[in-house]
Amino acid sequence: MQLKRLCAGLVLGAMLCTVLSGCAQNQGNAEGLWVGISADSESEDSAKFEDGTYLSQTVHETKPDPYKDDTEHSKDTEKDGVRYALYQKHAEIIGHTDDFSAEEFVIPDEIEGLPVTKIAHVQAESNSIFEIDKNGGFYSCYSLKTVTVPEGMTDIGNYAFYGCKNLKEIGLPESVARIGDRAFAMCSNLSKMTIPAAIESIGDSAFSLTPWYDSLLFHRDLVIFNGKVYDAGRRCTGTITVPDYVVAIGDYAFYSCTGLQAVILPESVKTVGKYAFCDCPDLRSVVFLNPECEIPAEKSTISNKLNGATRDFYRGIIYGIPDSTAEKFAKKLSFRFEDTDEFERRQQQERIRALTKANKEEDESSAPETTAPPDAAETGTSAESSGKTETTSKSE
Repeated sequence: MQLKRLCAGLVLGAMLCTVLSGCAQNQGNAEGLWVGISADSESEDSAKFEDGTYLSQTVHETKPDPYKDDTEHSKDTEKDGVRYALYQKHAEIIGHTDDFSAEEFVIPDEIEGLPVTKIAHVQAESNSIFEIDKNGGFYSCYSLKTVTVPEGMTDIGNYAFYGCKNLKEIGLPESVARIGDRAFAMCSNLSKMTIPAAIESIGDSAFSLTPWYDSLLFHRDLVIFNGKVYDAGRRCTGTITVPDYVVAIGDYAFYSCTGLQAVILPESVKTVGKYAFCDCPDLRSVVFLNPECEIPAEKSTISNKLNGATRDFYRGIIYGIPDSTAEKFAKKLSFRFEDTDEFERRQQQERIRALTKANKEEDESSAPETTAPPDAAETGTSAESSGKTETTSKSE
């Protein structure tokens, strides 16, 4: 297996990528994913995109939670309409009172001498908003417009700010490592936000139906935070080459991505999440360059079925290194498997066809225009018939 040759072929083909498939390699483009970022000079403070999104090519290690083992609950307390749970060494926000009406709220960095480090998960039965603690976290606090989160906060729990429809702006300090499921979903006016450089995890639909996240989806091929692909953008079609600093593909990352035809996962990708390529009807090629990439052995991981259908199936090809996890994945699910060299050969054929087609179109467009003689059937005055008529006329 010739990995270096494959990578070289992919680089050589980058110039044709747009012609062939709308590839995600947009570095240097004003609308691209890596605008204004220099990997050799970035820092946690400087590598911020103008919209506040962290788009670093460096994967930052998340600091461990210093209060992970501090589980002995002491008491609950309330201040300024916000309820807290106090433990031995730290405090967590657990909810709000019915009369909470703050528009601009600054979360205190400590309460009763204990650092405030988390907004706890809002309690919900079966993760359903129909059976949820409506006074948990800041759930549906319509009055909120801005929130200041202190340095030292590590966790934003599930549904923490769900439905805060007037919340416009929130900045998360670099200490925040985890954002829970639907934490900011349905914040219909949230247009400005910052994501920490070393974010460890972002939950399912954490920013669903917020203007801030919708803007990311419409203006980028891939939404990437700290080396993990969380979502495919609205223009993610054709062949997508995942950047080689990405280490993980998140759950549902390319879910229901219509128009996606091929994905090339670099050797840096160590894990692929559940349902990562589910319901992608046009997907025909998935290339795994890491021979030890962890892949959920389920048909729903890579599927051609349409969204809403019940039976997962895949008609395409899994490409990888012989005896790799990709080959084992393909064999277990009875998917077709090919060596990555075969993918390179087919890509080269596509490039040749694209060049041939482009050259042919260029030749046709530059060829001189010629004017054909009038059709004799229409005029009856071709050179030959004209001569015969003239001779007859003279003899007469």
